[in-house]
Amino acid sequence: MNTPNDKTVNTPYGTVNANTLHTLEDSYDTAGLLRMVDQLDAIRARLGGIDGARDDLLRLHAMAHTVVNGARLVVPNDGTSIWEAADELVSEFKDWSRAFAGFARQLEPLAALTPQDGDAV
Repeated sequence: MNTPNDKTVNTPYGTVNANTLHTLEDSYDTAGLLRMVDQLDAIRARLGGIDGARDDLLRLHAMAHTVVNGARLVVPNDGTSIWEAADELVSEFKDWSRAFAGFARQLEPLAALTPQDGDAV
């Protein structure tokens, strides 16, 4: 490996910016990546399967198709109004959006390891 005073450092996973690597060695929490995996697993479980977000969207589509387009009733009324079903999904998707934005913030320091122009080997 190169010394930290060099512009780049050769690692087993490519050449990286030496200054950025030095900063990350002192401050980056790699365990945060594992916490992201746990959060993704929870989101993935909610996305699919019976009563997952996919099914909720299909149910909402059927409700909207009936209410907005005048189509025949194809899903039974379980007591949930169309606006309640939509509001629950809106809230959940906004929560996921915040989670994904947090994931991006967690990954940005690693992306910043990119060598400066002309420094890559």
